[in-house]
Amino acid sequence: MFQGLWLKYEERIYSLIPPLLLIYIFFQPFNHFAGIRNTAFYAMLLLFLIKIIRRGINPASEGFNWRINWKDSAMIAFFILLMAILVSIFFSNYITDSLNAFRKNFFYQMVVFFVILTEFRDIGKLRALLCAVVLSFITLTIIIFIKNPPANLLNILEAKANRETFLGGYALNAAFYIPFTLGYLFSIKDRIIMRGFLWVMLLAEFTLVWLYYSSRTTLIAILISTVVMIAMSKRYKMLAIIIVLFLAVGGVSYFKKPELIDRYKTLLSFQTYTGNVGLSGRGYIWKGTIDIIKDRPIIGHGYGWKKLALVARDGGYLERWKDKWAGTYDYFSRTSYGSANPHNLVLQILFEVGILGLVAFVLFWVTVCIKVVKIIKSGTEDELNCFVKYGVTGVLVAYAIVNMANGLWEESYGILTFALAAVIMVVYEQNRCKDH
Repeated sequence: MFQGLWLKYEERIYSLIPPLLLIYIFFQPFNHFAGIRNTAFYAMLLLFLIKIIRRGINPASEGFNWRINWKDSAMIAFFILLMAILVSIFFSNYITDSLNAFRKNFFYQMVVFFVILTEFRDIGKLRALLCAVVLSFITLTIIIFIKNPPANLLNILEAKANRETFLGGYALNAAFYIPFTLGYLFSIKDRIIMRGFLWVMLLAEFTLVWLYYSSRTTLIAILISTVVMIAMSKRYKMLAIIIVLFLAVGGVSYFKKPELIDRYKTLLSFQTYTGNVGLSGRGYIWKGTIDIIKDRPIIGHGYGWKKLALVARDGGYLERWKDKWAGTYDYFSRTSYGSANPHNLVLQILFEVGILGLVAFVLFWVTVCIKVVKIIKSGTEDELNCFVKYGVTGVLVAYAIVNMANGLWEESYGILTFALAAVIMVVYEQNRCKDH
């Protein structure tokens, strides 16, 4: 009886996989709702595994097709990256911690990557995925404005004292979501109400980043990626409007919170990019991280960055730095597991998975970027191709800039970037099939 019911409703059950992924992706920017996020992920994973096993046992069943080009350069690069990560884990002195980091990070990224490649092959599902990403950050922004009156948002200390957890990580996430949303806005056509709503929310998101966080790296990443996208689209009037709005926000903040202007003025100073004070002490951190990397340069210390402080203590680095590098010693002696961070993507990857992992990571994204270039060169102006042309380019530009002072290739950023890579690969395959 159960088998009969399963066979009757099997396809309907499998059809839940895409909506479950959309739920999981939607809740990525939220610090809350981990229960909903994890339930959606594991339900999706269970159904996905059952589908793979069932279709693998009975390949003649209707619709069985991985629909993945295993010989694709990006797929090969992905598996090279996976192997580099596994090598770093099993040859690490912190194998348990590295396996746990893999379980919490790359495993999730891998599942999302393959679910999109296999289950989001049609235009409707891809549009729904892009819309889910855009609406998730818009929803978070609306919640923040509802929970915090404008006066509160101008007082960072008050907001922190109230432990406003919806604001946690907002600025870093904005460096992904704002270019993504602007690219999505450029790609949709003949939806005036939707476009107007997106413009209002983009302004709200930018204002929140500007007023609350005073995050210089994020601000630079957003502004440069925006200019790149507008220049590519040749929307110069739009650029003029954005400059006016930018000046308006800056003018208001000058009178309401003048210390913001003093902080942003430092972006024009050469010392900001060369001095340790301008780099918020990151020079000390980078110096120590490089010293740690030198002892295991090929395969790193094992996947996962949270053990950096442990490695510094266990490896005797603190004693080495105590008299030689006072700033470095001071930082690492005050940190514990999960609180010391390399604050640079290249250094973080080298620390975790070494030169092999860095080469594999770069190789993967080079193969993905080649696909982006080919999609742009195709000249097709449909919605998905336009999103790749503007949105993906903007996100990648912002990602490169923000990671000069951060190491965002795990956790939510890892899931979002690998989801983006999968979308690019699907769009590329669709274009290739059209040409043939």
